[in-house]
Formats: sequence, C-alpha cells, structure tokens
Amino acid sequence: MANKKKDRIRVSFVGSNSEEVTGSCTHVKTKNEQILLECGLYQSCTTPLNDYKVNSAKLDFKPREIDFIFALHMHIDHIGRIPMLYAKGCTAKIIAPKGTYDIAKELLLDCAHINSKDADYIGKRAGKFIPPLFTDEDVFNCLEYWTEYDIEEKTRLSENIEFNFLPSGHILNSTQLELWIKDGSTTKKIGYTSDLGNIKIPKYYTNTFKPIQNCNLLIGETTYSRKDRVSSIKDRDKDLEKMESIIKHVCLGNRGKVLIPVFANDRCQNILTYLYDIFGEDDNFHIPIIVDSPMAIKITKLYENLISDSDELAKFKRVLNWKNLSFAKEYKDSKCLMGSDKPMIILSCGGMLSAGRAVTWAGHLLGKNKNHIMFCGYSPENSLAGKIKKGKQKTVKIDGKNVSNRCDTTDLRSFSSHMQYDELLKYYSSVNCEKVALVHGNFQDKCEFAKDLQSEISKKNKTHKVVCVNKSTEIIL
Repeated sequence: MANKKKDRIRVSFVGSNSEEVTGSCTHVKTKNEQILLECGLYQSCTTPLNDYKVNSAKLDFKPREIDFIFALHMHIDHIGRIPMLYAKGCTAKIIAPKGTYDIAKELLLDCAHINSKDADYIGKRAGKFIPPLFTDEDVFNCLEYWTEYDIEEKTRLSENIEFNFLPSGHILNSTQLELWIKDGSTTKKIGYTSDLGNIKIPKYYTNTFKPIQNCNLLIGETTYSRKDRVSSIKDRDKDLEKMESIIKHVCLGNRGKVLIPVFANDRCQNILTYLYDIFGEDDNFHIPIIVDSPMAIKITKLYENLISDSDELAKFKRVLNWKNLSFAKEYKDSKCLMGSDKPMIILSCGGMLSAGRAVTWAGHLLGKNKNHIMFCGYSPENSLAGKIKKGKQKTVKIDGKNVSNRCDTTDLRSFSSHMQYDELLKYYSSVNCEKVALVHGNFQDKCEFAKDLQSEISKKNKTHKVVCVNKSTEIIL
C-alpha cells in the first residue's frame, strides 16, 4: 500500500503564489515524470534584496529532474524564473501557446538585465559578489527548449501525458491548461487557470475566455477575490470619461503632464488603443502621446505580427500610425522630454512603479500639482504605486530621495485584467471536480473567498472541496 501511495500523482504548491499574488509555480510529480505549471519571478515591489532572497532560495524540486514546463501566459511573475532552472541544469521541454516565443524572449532578456543590475546593487551594499539569478546565456539556452502549440487542440506529450490549452481572456495568447495524466489503469485530470481575464469588460487583443468543464483538481487564481473589487462595463465607461476629462484639464488647461504607468505586455497596447478611441479622430487634439519604455516599444512592435483577428490588427495599425504617437527609445530622449515644459501624455513601465522609467517620471512629476498620475492596474499597498495612491504621505522615497507627493492621482480600477469576485465564484462552483485549490491571491482575501466558494458549491448541490493552499500544501490524486 505504501508503494502505491508513493507512486500516485502529487501536486505541490512550491511558488510564492501559494500565499501571495506573484511567483507562480506548481510542481506535479508522477511515477514516471515531473512537471512544472509555470515558474514565475517573485515581485514584492519592496526592495531588490527582499525579492532576490526569495527568488534565489533553495528550490523544492531538482531542475534536472523536470520533464515538462508549462508557460501559460507571458507575464514575468509566471515565466520569470524559467531561465534560472536552465542555469541549474534543467533540460525540460517548455510547452507554451502559439504566439508567445517572441514576447517571452524580449521579456526574459529584459528580466536578465534587471536582475543583473539588482545583483550588482545588492553586492555593492554587502561588500561582496552576488551572482545574478540568470544571464542572457541562460535565457537563450531555455529558449532552445521553447515549443509552441495551438490553442484548443489536444496533444499527447508522452505515453502518460496529454494536454489542451483553453483561452483565458487575460492577455494576448494567454491560456488555461487541461492536463491529463495516466496513473496506472486510470487517468487523472488537472485544470489550471493561470491568470483569468475580466470577462465582464471586453478588452482589445485577447482571446475569448472558455471555461474548464471538468477535472479531478482545479487550481484557480484569486487575484481579485474581494467582494469590493468589482467593476462593470459602466465603470469602464466612467473611467474613459475620467481619462478624457483629466487629460483635457491637465494637458490643455494646466499645460501639465499625465503619466500612465503601464506593463509592457498588454496594458501599454490597450491603453494606447483607448486613448486613440477618445482622441484619435479629433483633428484639434495635438497633445503628444509618448511611449517611454524600450521594452514596451519592442512588445508593441511585435503585436503587429501576433494579433490574429484581422479587424483588431487593422485597428492596431491605425493606432501605431496616429500622428500624436511617438516612441522614446533612448534614455537621453526620456531625459529631454522630462526637461520640456510642454504638455504630454507618457506611458511608461513599470505598472506598479517597482522599476523602469516610470519611477523616474513619477519622481519628476509628483512635486508639481499641475501634473497627474493615472494608475490603471493592481498595486500592492507597500509598493511605491500603492503609497502614492493613498496620498496620505507628504513625501515618498524614490531612488533614495524624498519627493513631495503633491500632484493628483486617479485609480482607474476598471482596467484590471483579472476575473473578479462574482465571476470567480460562478466559474469555480460550476466546474465538475473533486477539489478546487486556490492560489495567486492575498492570503487573507483568499481564505474569505474560500468560505464563500464552499457555500456556493453547497447551494448547487455539489460536493467538491475548496482548499486554501499555502506553501506546505500537497494534494495527492
């Protein structure tokens, strides 16, 4: 009996996303193979040292023994540690949706550059050499194993493993995973949502969400599982009205600047398109719109080759050809724009003000009340973006200097790219399964959601159990 139990499928929640909203990684061990469901970077938005300690900590598995790694969508908190595994001898095949390789390459190379700078910074403060998590060479090495597969096409990987990608509606070419594992004479199925899109509010350049219907174990994200974190299409309309009003007031009235911190992949391209929807046909609107981020510029250019819908592609090309739009590729261009007294709209990375040129822009704009910062995504409370949003501190620290926190800010909450409380409740309670394991959420919020979900399941006369996982959770199938 002991040997039989040992040979069963074991699912271990080894990533930081077991207890937080970052660092996705789940380890699946079978009698014959080992699988990772993503392997993302932990991003706390606090200090480089804190994140480095977490990301460089001893792994709960041996990279050399991993056979397959699933990469479901191209955000660094889901794929950012994959090259590190190859630096440690991993030779696993990386399984990803079609249309992800080029974006993954740019994001991972940028990540290598950032973590090299962080390692140098930490090393100088510690007075010793600190190795980076991985290098460019490790990125190119892991990309040799990157293999793309069509969405919604069931594929056999080995004698015991089959999988299918289902659209998640989160970002361009993002998917959920259906994973079938043959276990002796029976087959077990794992459903893994990765990140789910906000299906209540349509967005550009993403696929249409399709639910997993059944499985033995469903592993589901809970980023926005709080009851008060709900937005509707009416909220989106209001946010677009706010965006238009603020830009006219700040740029045309005050001759000031509006900063919109964005993520390089998806958020930048969507916000550009919404700005075009508002101002693109207005011949009298001459305010420059600047994308000030080398990574966002690269990803934006890639979208031209990756958008499959012909109507959306035509629209995106109109956005790129907009006379108001320009790209600040070099840092000297960015510095020149900061020194200008002309009004402008700046889209810059990163979205949570954890790094990138957006941090420098925030430091430059915050001290003048004629400027404005528009946030349009999730920010941890302890991050720079979170502190600025609160507006309670008279000064905030940026790059080691205290900066006056004077300019107005707006939080456009409807631009969240995650499924919300009510839809999560509806989705997870409808899947025919034995267990739902909740990951990728604030732990306290996740536990509250787990109670509500268990109640909803009971109302539907279903019996599957909700597991609010932590770092020590292991589920045996």
